[in-house]
Amino acid sequence: MDLHLSPDTSKTLLWLLTMLLIDYAAVIIAVVIDLRSGLRRARREGQPLTSGGYRRSVDKCLRYLLTLMAFTTVDAMIVVASMLFRSTMGWAIPVFPFCTTLCGLLLALIEGKSVMENTQRRSDFTETARAALSLLTDEQFTSLIDTLRSFRKE
Repeated sequence: MDLHLSPDTSKTLLWLLTMLLIDYAAVIIAVVIDLRSGLRRARREGQPLTSGGYRRSVDKCLRYLLTLMAFTTVDAMIVVASMLFRSTMGWAIPVFPFCTTLCGLLLALIEGKSVMENTQRRSDFTETARAALSLLTDEQFTSLIDTLRSFRKE
């Protein structure tokens, strides 16, 4: 069996592979960024960096990649069907890895939320609450409030 692809088909497959590569790379980069932000947070809070934490990160990355592969399999079936319909029936169904791209986008958004959670310092919120409490209980502040109330009553 001699398999020759037309230039258009070759170009379509190249773009399809490029888009898939971008989807996979984006998810891996998002996981690495989340890992980095998690490491910085752990160091900042004085938590020990353990092999268990690294193992969880690797496990998460592998689960993400397996999920992407499952969606890529679905996309492969859709792409083959659309190319078959195009060549046999003349239907112009676009060839696009929709499922993989959508899954990659959702996974990257999940990692983005995790990065935001890691970069928000809980200690900053605690310090702000303490400062507000000390301000509200300060004698000079309470006397200022009392003075302002007296002006309001007059």
